[in-house]
Parts: sequence; C-alpha cells; structure tokens
Amino acid sequence: MFALVVLLVLGCLSQEAWSCSCGIRHPQSVYCDSAIVMRVKFVGQKVSEKISNRVQYRIKTTKIFKAPEGYEDIQDLYTSISESLCGYQHASTNKSEEFIVAGHIVDNNVFINSCSFIAPWASLTYCQKRGFLQAYAKNCECKIKQCSIPPCEVDDDRQCLWTDHLTRQKSSHSGHQAANLACVNNGNSLCIWDSLKSRIYSLSAKSATK
Repeated sequence: MFALVVLLVLGCLSQEAWSCSCGIRHPQSVYCDSAIVMRVKFVGQKVSEKISNRVQYRIKTTKIFKAPEGYEDIQDLYTSISESLCGYQHASTNKSEEFIVAGHIVDNNVFINSCSFIAPWASLTYCQKRGFLQAYAKNCECKIKQCSIPPCEVDDDRQCLWTDHLTRQKSSHSGHQAANLACVNNGNSLCIWDSLKSRIYSLSAKSATK
C-alpha cells in the first residue's frame, strides 16, 4: 500500500515537473499545426469568471492569419492560472505592442500556454513576417523534421531537415532556417528549403510590416 502511495505521489510530481517541457518548433510548423494564428495587442487581464482556474487575457485582434470560420473577432485568450500547469504569464505592460500568437481551441474558446508561440511582431524577421502573411499557409503539406543529434536524414520527399538546433540558438526561431527559410514544394512533389527573400514571395515591403 505504501509503495502504491509513493508511486502516485511521484507520478503527480513528475506530471507537474514535465507538464511545461516545451519542444522547439520552426515558425512554419507553428503556423501549420496551430488552430489559430493572429496578431494581437494585450490590453487587460483578470481571473476568469467564465472558466475556473483560468486567467483571461483581454486582447485587441489586429490581424487573423489562420482561424476556423466564425473566429474573425477574438477578444479573449485563456490560460491556466498556475505557472506550474503551463500558465502563460504576459510580461509586457505596453498595451500598444503587437504580438503574434498561436493558440488552440477548446469548447469554442482560444487557449494559450507557456509553450505557445507568442512573440512581439517587431521581433520577427522580414522573412518570418512574409511566411506568416503568405508562404507558410501554401506549404503545410511539407513537414519540417528537427535534427537534434546528427547524423539525421528525412523520411520522405515531403520533409525538410531542420538543423538550427545544432547551432544552439537562444530561441527556436532565431536560427538561419527559422529566420529566413520555408519548406516549400518545388512543384515535383519534393519539399525543399527556400529563401523567403526570393521573388516567389513578392510581397511589398509595406505589406510585410503590417
């Protein structure tokens, strides 16, 4: 009986300890794998009265990059009230600063956590902005495979090998491939890395900063 209790306690501690272990993701994978991707301003927060044990962030949505039908005017984001349960803590007090946010939907509400891709829009590279505005959406059939310990190789022609992690970047989106490239279909059912500076993604400079 004592052994069972110990196992249960250790199991709970392990779950809490590992619940916020976040894997790194290329921005294209973030876009393709997320239910909703948008640019927002965080304008307020409170303990939610609608959903128990949740913090409710009031937001002003400035652009929707990806969302199901009916989510054109999102005004609230929800996260766990506890940091130990992956609750997201928004540090900026600048209500005019824009952030790109990738979230998921549960019971018609948009949720984020400490593993969510949330970054100041101004911190993204020009190429990443192009990716979120246009390129990523057109290439979600291509998959990005992370290489953590070489040697690495792709499993099929629709994968691109992501090696940024080997250079020990400070964040998951600061390496060369994450900052400048997208995994795209070359037209022959082969996915390859391609620079988002190329003429294929000829967005105007004004559009890429909006």
